[in-house]
Amino acid sequence: MVLGNGLLSSKPHIVLEGSAAKSDAQEIPSRSVTAKVEVGGPELVRHLADRWERLCEEAGSLPFYRPEWIAAYLKAFETESQVVLMTASEADRLVAVLPMIRKRSRFAGVPIWKLAGAANIHSSQFDILQSPGEAGEAAIPAFWNLFKRMPSWNMLELPLLPGNGAGMKLIRHASKDGYRTMCVRFNEGPILRLQKDGNGRLTWLDGTSRHFRHELRRYAKILARETGQEPILVRRTDPDRKALEQFYELEASGWKGQEGSAIRCTPQTQTFYDQVARVAAEGGYFCLHSLETNNRMLAAAFSLETADGLYPLKIAHDESLHRGGPGQVMFHRILEECAARGITQLFFGGGSDPYKMKWTSDIFPNFNGYIFSPGFRSQLAFRLRTLHPGIGSQ
Repeated sequence: MVLGNGLLSSKPHIVLEGSAAKSDAQEIPSRSVTAKVEVGGPELVRHLADRWERLCEEAGSLPFYRPEWIAAYLKAFETESQVVLMTASEADRLVAVLPMIRKRSRFAGVPIWKLAGAANIHSSQFDILQSPGEAGEAAIPAFWNLFKRMPSWNMLELPLLPGNGAGMKLIRHASKDGYRTMCVRFNEGPILRLQKDGNGRLTWLDGTSRHFRHELRRYAKILARETGQEPILVRRTDPDRKALEQFYELEASGWKGQEGSAIRCTPQTQTFYDQVARVAAEGGYFCLHSLETNNRMLAAAFSLETADGLYPLKIAHDESLHRGGPGQVMFHRILEECAARGITQLFFGGGSDPYKMKWTSDIFPNFNGYIFSPGFRSQLAFRLRTLHPGIGSQ
């Protein structure tokens, strides 16, 4: 539905509805999956929350895909943007969700209307949430058929995609239809996978060097000497305000505060992490670890936790104690705790920083994916970006 001046209305409504086209029949199972696009505000997420949560449970999804996470992102970072929600259902069962925002942007210097996945670097990962099995797979071509009919977008941007996920499948559908597409590796997040030893116990040091293991022992001795006692690891699963403020202050006191990337540096970022701490605690997947002596935080990690994985989102340490490696000592204690609780993976996230790579050589790459509509402005943006790779989006 095109409204008035050709732009999507800001009032909540269904823009388009449809299903996988017959031409896709050889690529998808024969399932009765109906897809639709709705445009409005954050209320779209709230109205769908119950069905969305059931889909998350069915798919065993990460916290970054949950409705309360997307709602926190929208509240903090996209207060002025339209919410565009694409869903697919089999009868009354929700089988796929793609939350997006629509806003004016620039790509390679060209002004465009952009549809973008509802995520940024603070989300760690993003993708189309889909149910396992035939119905979830059928949703992807159904989504693409709607994108081809949707008005008023020049570029679709899907950030932080895993290489084998549903978002990549959508991009491949677009490419097969002759649309210009692009995938750019965004980062490489190190992963430490705990292994079982000969006695069946989980270990986390087998992939590390002898020199690094010696460093860990030396760090612990230096910290104990400089702080007056052996540091202890504290694990909090509720957003205790005092502890959160200590963490924010610790993070802002170092280089992140100086370069403007600490949580406290922008109101939007602080709003997001405050909200995430609250909803994640309510959902049972919040965790704040801190290495402490005498109620003093030496290092801390703001994390999300699943049954088998720990996802530190923000890490901080007291830089005045750098000789004692408080961050590395903390991770050593955290991994010891993970082994005791049966958590088998720690996702360091972000980039492959040297201190992370001392723990593991495994990485998990994330990609930013793009689809360009056929119009002149879209094609110009694509052409300029491929001719000048250093030019990005705003």
